[in-house]
Amino acid sequence: MHREMTKGVYFVGVDDHHTELFENLWDIPFGVSYNSYLIIDEKIAVVEGVKALFADEWLDNIRELVDPSKIDYIILNHMEPDHTGSLPDIAKLAPNAKLVYTSVAAGMQKSFFDVSLEEIIVEDLQELSLGSKTLQFVHAKFLHWPETMMTYIKEDEILFSCDAFGAFGALNGLHFDDEINMDIIEWEAKRYVGTIITAYFKFVQAGIKKVKDLGIGLKMIAPSHGPIYRKDPMWIINKYDEWSGDELEKVCTIVYGTMYGFTTRVALTLKKDLEELGVKVKVFNISYTGLSKIITESVRSGVIVLGTPTYDAFPFPKIWNFANEIQGKRFPKRPIGIFGTYGWQGGGVEKIVKQLQDARYEIIEPVIHVKARPSTQQREECSLLAKAIAEHLK
Repeated sequence: MHREMTKGVYFVGVDDHHTELFENLWDIPFGVSYNSYLIIDEKIAVVEGVKALFADEWLDNIRELVDPSKIDYIILNHMEPDHTGSLPDIAKLAPNAKLVYTSVAAGMQKSFFDVSLEEIIVEDLQELSLGSKTLQFVHAKFLHWPETMMTYIKEDEILFSCDAFGAFGALNGLHFDDEINMDIIEWEAKRYVGTIITAYFKFVQAGIKKVKDLGIGLKMIAPSHGPIYRKDPMWIINKYDEWSGDELEKVCTIVYGTMYGFTTRVALTLKKDLEELGVKVKVFNISYTGLSKIITESVRSGVIVLGTPTYDAFPFPKIWNFANEIQGKRFPKRPIGIFGTYGWQGGGVEKIVKQLQDARYEIIEPVIHVKARPSTQQREECSLLAKAIAEHLK
């Protein structure tokens, strides 16, 4: 199904209710949309494709408006396969179309697909006339791949922003922000930022600054995932700015794993001590809480505390995985507290401490090692750790 956005500009994307894990990592209980846009003028352009599995549905959406063979330009803002998996399918139907993308994308295209269409390599802010509509290409390096760009229709003031300003969640025919439950969209956009964009926060900030500095009008922001923003396009820009900025929340998030409940005792003792000091605390048992939620809830926290039992002389696997995410996604630097339990030999706490110190995170003292259940001394250490955390959050 297609949807008119403004005269000559159409949504022709698809919903995905089939995929359970985005990137085979992140749960998407509400599905996800792959947004593609068709511009019909003297020349015809399609902006973005869709995941390969949905190529037939996407092409049917295009056929409702035009014969695909008449497409003049295939504009690829981003080469990730959920945007480009359908490229070989449309290339067969539009042999005279030209690929429009950055020089880095050109190399990726040859590596991924090697479609033999003529190509136009566009420089930053280069323009392309379709007739009455002028496209401008805004390079957006590392948002969130190195080849990424955004496409702007100058006359209609529509920004096709690629993965920037995206969100999880299928659209189910409700394509615009004034048609959809924005409470769900806010959470799914925040979760999308946390899981997909965290490592690129400085590039989000640079992209927002670049768009603002261009001084362009924004009647619509049309990302590659999630709704099109026409009621209040600045809403999603401001949210992305908030979620990717330098200022962290005055919150402590405790993330722990446990096998038999001993680590839980320490986590709840620390939580109680923090609350008595007036600190806002979030607590997650990583065995039962999805990693995407934990990342989303912790990435802006002023202090993170990790609690791990020792498992085969190493950290509890799910906590170790989360520590890897903190490091790999380049969480903004903030102090990290660590506690852990063991039955007969330690090792888990020491390895987490070393990993995060090597990644240049400050470790808050005291680091708490508990053999089985906490002793009186270790309860006092919880109190000291709580006081240190409260001091940091001031």
